Amino acid sequence: MDVTIIIPTFNEAPNIEILVDRIVAVMNSGGVEVVFVDDSTDNTPDIIRQVAARSTIPVRIIHRDDPVGGLSGAVREGLSSSTGTWCVVMDGDLQHPPELIPVLLASGAEQQADIVVASRHLHGGSSTGLDNRLRRFISNGSILLTRAMFPIKLRNVTDPMTGFFALRRDSVDLAGLRPRGFKILLEILARGSLVIVEEPFVFGKRVAGSSKADFRQGLRFVT
Repeated sequence: MDVTIIIPTFNEAPNIEILVDRIVAVMNSGGVEVVFVDDSTDNTPDIIRQVAARSTIPVRIIHRDDPVGGLSGAVREGLSSSTGTWCVVMDGDLQHPPELIPVLLASGAEQQADIVVASRHLHGGSSTGLDNRLRRFISNGSILLTRAMFPIKLRNVTDPMTGFFALRRDSVDLAGLRPRGFKILLEILARGSLVIVEEPFVFGKRVAGSSKADFRQGLRFVT
């Protein structure tokens, strides 16, 4: 199984080495690549290149001076550059555990799914790693809103706002996506007719850096 792990980054330099090491520990079996789509203004690109030079799995970087579409645009660019049968999308802040990647891929293959959503809201999952009460309010409110807006498309999805998921590369029409902001999964689910399964995950605490999700972004998403 060929797999591309797509990681959009913005000023995540302290997390890169640890993240790649953890990915290598669970995915070092061939047919895997890591693609960082980077919009950083710090030294994150240099750190990624240093880590890539010593990594035992291929690591490459797409650095964007013009971050069109924000995080969602970065994910689409990573998907466009992929040659893998499966793509895994995850954050670069270590709140998405790389150890769950094999679980998502195995679940997708066994259940013949188009997309496997890592959900904080299934039994066994948790969102306790969210930084504060405001972020939890924005996250939970956004989920309630989106499920109300798309009751049929999201009827079997408990966490349409997660940034951690695996999908079959050929199941998504990239040309039809209009990425904006930070919730690409919702657009993929709303635009497609996909076989969806979920796996629980525990949203971890941020190791370094600060979250890009704030009240302004929450209001922009609602609008």
